[in-house]
Amino acid sequence: MEELLMKVKNDPYAGLLGISIDRLEKGYALCSITVTEKMLNFLGLLHGGLIFSLADVAFSAASNSDHEPSCALDVSGSFFRSADPGDTITAEARLIHTTRRTGVYRMDVKKNGELMATFNGTVFRRI
Repeated sequence: MEELLMKVKNDPYAGLLGISIDRLEKGYALCSITVTEKMLNFLGLLHGGLIFSLADVAFSAASNSDHEPSCALDVSGSFFRSADPGDTITAEARLIHTTRRTGVYRMDVKKNGELMATFNGTVFRRI
């Protein structure tokens, strides 16, 4: 698990965005980021791509913590609310169901414990 944690912490895209990996366990990951002005869209709202990226980093870490390599097949989700510069938001990814070849995860993105967005993702587990 320590080797995977170092890989995830050194992910170039997550690092570019400023995403931190706060917890990694088998089938679970918790990531966070502090919102900046540069993360807002032209409407002044937190960009949906940033919210999705945070959830995706947690999804990747959680899914690879039970079986490496696991590659995303599908992700779908819903956005409920935004966040403001200075807010710290978190994404928790949890294993919901697994077979020998696939895994399904739920990713919840929150601000101060309040649900901002939720996603479901399926991975293919390469043998």
